[in-house]
Amino acid sequence: MAIQGEKSSESRKATGGRSGSGLITWIYQAEDLDPGQIADFEKSLHERYSAAAATIDFDFRVLRAGELIPSCLEKPVLRHRGTDILEQRQCFIVEDQSQDPQGLQGLRAIYRTIQASDSVLLNRTMAGPDYLERDKLALLQHAAGLGIPTPGTLAVPFGRYARSVVPEAVRAFGDGPYIVKPREMGMGVAVLKVDSERQLTTAIDIVAQATGGYIVQPFIPHTGDMRVYVADGEVVTSLTRRPRPGDYLANISQGGSAVATDDHRQVAGACRRIAESLGAEYLCIDWLMTEHGPVLNEWSTAGAGFTVLPEPQRSQVVDAFFGWIKRTFEKG
Repeated sequence: MAIQGEKSSESRKATGGRSGSGLITWIYQAEDLDPGQIADFEKSLHERYSAAAATIDFDFRVLRAGELIPSCLEKPVLRHRGTDILEQRQCFIVEDQSQDPQGLQGLRAIYRTIQASDSVLLNRTMAGPDYLERDKLALLQHAAGLGIPTPGTLAVPFGRYARSVVPEAVRAFGDGPYIVKPREMGMGVAVLKVDSERQLTTAIDIVAQATGGYIVQPFIPHTGDMRVYVADGEVVTSLTRRPRPGDYLANISQGGSAVATDDHRQVAGACRRIAESLGAEYLCIDWLMTEHGPVLNEWSTAGAGFTVLPEPQRSQVVDAFFGWIKRTFEKG
């Protein structure tokens, strides 16, 4: 599909743009957005990433997952409007989270089809199982095994068993407050702070009707949420996000603000240990900055944004991220 404001023709997209260049294709689930937001989202994404991709002589485009048909026809095939886009070897970023269960399965079919091809799946940057890229329970269990400070985390049982997590949370974390959030979502979506056992019970009654998994954690007071950018096993820089006054979510998409710091020096060794344990070439690792020191929150792969960084940190991450993309693509 052509992005609004993009000048490339169908033939240019099919060949990857300028002669000798590479191509990065971002695939997302449009149905997770309000219909009125889709065009602006695609335009914004293209504007933010195309200039950075051009630094390594790559083009950038955005495709909607619903317009793709993944197949196995003696080889992996991914058709977009009748054309197998895997005929051209390229780089992909495939969002692997969705609020719609069928949409999520569709994204994973695309993700796994690309992974089976000779193209490069940029958000498959680790050697371990792919659930360690998104499942908050699993990644915290992995980190705890490395001796990394992690928040206590309880998985909510399904359906009628869900309430059994409430006394377990009180036993493990005290009388509150608590955080209830999805196991496999990002950007602060559906993250709820509750202050008491009664509120926790009500929140659990609500999430018991949801289709995805949820976790319960203690609410940990913190001064900010620090994202550390790791490329080729080395810390590049960091960004500390802070919630607006009176709020508890530091995500930029949820109204938080951001400032560059050098606090990543406190966790550089732990970040290297995490990346090495996962065989991860590129990783964004988020830490809660508490009075007792940094506590791991989660990590994410190539979809994690860099555009909110100020200079010179933004250029440092662009050079590291897109340099890694070019090297990875050329390795074959």
